[in-house]
Amino acid sequence: MRALLFALLLYPFLEIATLVALADRLGGGTVFLMVLASSLLGVWMLRNQKLGALITLGSVMRQGGQVSLYSLLWPLRYALAGLLFAIPGILSDAFALLLLLPFKGPSINMGSASPLREDAIEGEYRRVDDTTPPDRRLH
Repeated sequence: MRALLFALLLYPFLEIATLVALADRLGGGTVFLMVLASSLLGVWMLRNQKLGALITLGSVMRQGGQVSLYSLLWPLRYALAGLLFAIPGILSDAFALLLLLPFKGPSINMGSASPLREDAIEGEYRRVDDTTPPDRRLH
């Protein structure tokens, strides 16, 4: 718990140090424009949150029942990335970009309630006995 508190207290100082170091290399105006552009992108992403839900729905429809847990959490990741972009700073932008990367997580079977066993063989069968007409028998 103390480590989390320490990280939360250290984060603003790391963000400011990163901005100062980048401004020293690229110039203050360039860094200001970068921070302004990322903040505007974050606000735009938060305002257009419906896009995240639409992308998730499209993913579920394309995959036909098999959907990744990571893609189900896409609207949440999209909103969190928008919030991180809206916060001025380079580190928050890097975390936001990591959230938007298209990793594929473990898939979830949305079609049935019970998972399929790996040693089960799926197929169709037909019972053939003496009462089945000869033209319908498979040999």
